[in-house]
Amino acid sequence: MKFILIVLFIFFSNSIFASEEDNSQLEVINLHESKSLDQMVLDNLNSKEQIIEEVSEDLNEINELEINEVESEVEVEQIQSKRDDFIYTLETNDLEIYFENLKNINSKTLQKQLVEVLENLQLNIDTKHDQEALFLIISYLKSIGLINKSNELLERYKMINDSNSNFYTGIKLNYLLSTFQLNEACNFKEDLNSNIKLDHFFLEKLDIFCLILNNNLSEATLLNTILLESENNLDNYYQNLFSLLSNSSDRNNVDNEIANYEINKELIFLYSAMTRIAELPFSHAFYELDKKNLLIPIILNQASPIDLRIKAANESFLEELITVDSLAALYMSADFNSDQLSNPEETINLFVDNKELTMAFLFQLVNIQIFPNDRLNVLIQFWDFAKKSNLEEIAYKLTINMLNSIDPSSENIIYGPQIASAYIFNNNYESAEYWIQLYENAKEVDSKSIYTRILLNLYSSKDLNSFINSINLTFNDLTYDQDYQNDELLFVLKTVMNLDINSNSNINFDKIFDQRSMPSIFLLNEINNSIINKNDDKFLFYSIISLNNKDWNDIHPEHLKLILEGYLQYKDGVLFRNIILELFKKNDFII
Repeated sequence: MKFILIVLFIFFSNSIFASEEDNSQLEVINLHESKSLDQMVLDNLNSKEQIIEEVSEDLNEINELEINEVESEVEVEQIQSKRDDFIYTLETNDLEIYFENLKNINSKTLQKQLVEVLENLQLNIDTKHDQEALFLIISYLKSIGLINKSNELLERYKMINDSNSNFYTGIKLNYLLSTFQLNEACNFKEDLNSNIKLDHFFLEKLDIFCLILNNNLSEATLLNTILLESENNLDNYYQNLFSLLSNSSDRNNVDNEIANYEINKELIFLYSAMTRIAELPFSHAFYELDKKNLLIPIILNQASPIDLRIKAANESFLEELITVDSLAALYMSADFNSDQLSNPEETINLFVDNKELTMAFLFQLVNIQIFPNDRLNVLIQFWDFAKKSNLEEIAYKLTINMLNSIDPSSENIIYGPQIASAYIFNNNYESAEYWIQLYENAKEVDSKSIYTRILLNLYSSKDLNSFINSINLTFNDLTYDQDYQNDELLFVLKTVMNLDINSNSNINFDKIFDQRSMPSIFLLNEINNSIINKNDDKFLFYSIISLNNKDWNDIHPEHLKLILEGYLQYKDGVLFRNIILELFKKNDFII
């Protein structure tokens, strides 16, 4: 049945997935003839590394040219002033404290901006200060689940041989193991300086693993015997994996025992590679140890539960670690039998507590529909379920090319707002406007079309002024039952953006005191001063520190007001639009 399903998917994909625009094309995934999922994921990661490396080389060349062309004191002062910026002048002890308070950022927009700022720092690694700063940055990126970014910085600055060489070696090896580049990891280990020492007998355990990979079991067993004698606290998790890989124990007994042993978090990437070679599944508990850094290992482990792999793939896609092609291939690899596909309602009820399997099932169900009307009906069901599960962005991106096969007809126009929403999330605003107009011409303006037009206005705004105008239009057109928190949000937005809208500012005597915490007066003062002095880097750091561990809907309105005022100014408002959209989404305001 699985083979038939894949053949059907390929057949209908070739006939349906015909894109009109190159930038919206979803490559058809032929699971037998095209690249493996492993290769697709690694190609995407490696292409990003190549881009980073090329940009870094270009920047270095530009910097050399600029230095050679400096002929006036004014230009020298300008270069020096950049080195006097906030981040460069921080003492490393202070920077370490800052990073400790930046590990739980719930805004993807702000997290991405902070990482971008850190990546683009031009550090002079000939100085002790910048060497220490680079070490802290690499450590921070790993701690927030971006070991790939840590490795990119290592490659850019060639930082293997310095006072932190042990730490950097661990980063490099763990990155290679996490992306299942085992030959590279073993070769890299072989070329290491003999002075490199890692905790928990990491290099010794990797050496044994590499020997197993090269079918040198006798030497691997000998070295493992020495390891057993050397290790004071026996790593039972590793030993059980070794037993499986060396065929020295009963698999059933080991499978049952291994789940009961403590996992050393410092060795999870070595464990992950060994687990995959042993054809063992990852558990949900293993995933919880380091959610972001384990995304790729879990996706690539075919023995793991498919719902866990899909969960990891969804997050990886939203973090831009994998492409929509890889995601679609994984969705199609979920195995549903003919009875399940023939009885969709019963199957969906069976997966009621598993949104990942439901998403995969509906996606496959869309792809095997023969008749256009049936396909559209299932497509609408897929989008509706994804929206309830907060996965609508994924559903829209997965099905973008199916939209081009939907012909305007009296039967289809009723779905105009949903189709338009899919186009909006794929940045095809012209097609979105077309479907909204079709719907309104046939059905007249109603709440569905108003809602979709609001989305279109907000997402299609090309600059900050047009976005603010869209906000004005949104709240002039929108009517709904507001709660107290929405009243507060409207009041804040009206004040910050000088909106011409009505907002409720009446005192509610049932809520005189607010339980939401405020940052310290000293932190608020620093944030305010950075806004006044237009110090973008300082504002970015202090504002995000004040938001650490907080969701947008947990922030005190006065705190939110100050933050939004700052980001309205920060780099000419480059982040403001996305922050407001995040704010709306988190507060269930209109999106």
